[in-house]
Order: sequence, then C-alpha cells, then structure tokens
Amino acid sequence: GEPPYGQVLTHGFVLDGQGRAMSKSLGNVIAPQALIEKYGADVLRLWVAVTDYREDVRLSQDILDRVIDTYRKIRNTLRFLLGNLGDFVPAKHAVPLQKMEPLDLAALTALKKLIEQTATHYDQSEFHQVAGALADQFCINALSEYYLDVRKDILYCDLADSPRRRSAQTAFWHIARALAKLLAPILSFTAEETWQTLREQNLLDASDNPESVFLNSFPTPLQ
Repeated sequence: GEPPYGQVLTHGFVLDGQGRAMSKSLGNVIAPQALIEKYGADVLRLWVAVTDYREDVRLSQDILDRVIDTYRKIRNTLRFLLGNLGDFVPAKHAVPLQKMEPLDLAALTALKKLIEQTATHYDQSEFHQVAGALADQFCINALSEYYLDVRKDILYCDLADSPRRRSAQTAFWHIARALAKLLAPILSFTAEETWQTLREQNLLDASDNPESVFLNSFPTPLQ
C-alpha cells in the first residue's frame, strides 16, 4: 500500500544543441554508452549534474566539451592537492586550527560554506547547484585561480617542515578529504579514486572509513 521509493524526480526531454528532439531520422541521437566509452562515466554524470533538469535537457558536442573542461579542472585540483601531501603525516604534521596561517583558515572557511551549501542543495535535489558550487565557485574560482596559486611559493620554496608549509598542507588535507565526500554522489569514480589515493598515502583520518568513500558520512564543517 506504499510506493517503493521516497521521492520521484522527473526531467524534461533530451534535445540536441539546436533544441530539436533526438531521433534516428534526424541522426542527432547521442548514445550514453558511446559517451561513456569515449570520455568515461564521470563526464556523463557531470553533464547530468550541471543540467537544470526542470527544463528540457540539451546535449551536444559543444556542451560536452564545456563539461569535459570543467571535469578536467576538478580533477587537476584534486591532483594538485594530493600531489602536495606526499610528505605530510596527519598525526605528526597537522597544524591545529588556532595556529594555522590566516589564508589557510580563509580556505577552510570557504570549505565550511561549501559543505553547508552543498548539503542543502543535495537535500533539495538541486544537483546543478551542487555542481556549480563544487566546480565553478570552489575548485576553479576559490582554489585553482587563487588559493592554490598563491600557496605555490610556500609549498615549493619553504623548508619542508616550516610552520607555513605545514599549515598549507593541513588545509590541503582537510579540503581533499571533504571534496572526495562531496563529489561522491555525482563523480563516483573520481571520488573513489581520490579516496583510495588518500588511503594509499596514509592520509585518512582516524574517523574515516578507509574501505570506500561511500561508507563515510557527509563531511561536517570544521569548528
């Protein structure tokens, strides 16, 4: 006597880039399996996520190219974070929040805001807002184009164990773990790959489940 689901989400028709319905007669059908084989499933997942499903959904090569570029930027951000944690041992090198550099604390404040925003958007099934907050606002604008760029000098030029460098690495560590959990529902393979890399580099926290990112709770803002 009850439906076997909690919610139903419906979306508009899938159209080509010119707004025409996809059909075999027009030859404008783009098969999902073909996209997965060519670009990987996470690119297709990201296209779904960035699309406002409340309207008709458009798909074309130009749209895919923009999605691929966004995916590449997210992936490169994760690679940069992980690549600069090679000599970081959380239990030994993590800096308490009250002793971190102001810029690193600002990055964690931005992360706190992102976690709160993303949780709300996920709860309301606003996946295009999730993708926008994670990709454009945080990974690209806040991290790649500002914070990570500014922190390069300290990471590469300061002594390995300098307080400023360890402060930056501590922020990187918190951000990488949180991003893996935030991205998991929409970029499943990328999030799991990130999590397993964290595991291999012994960068997980004692509270983290190392087996899979999907066995962990949604991140909570640092206090």
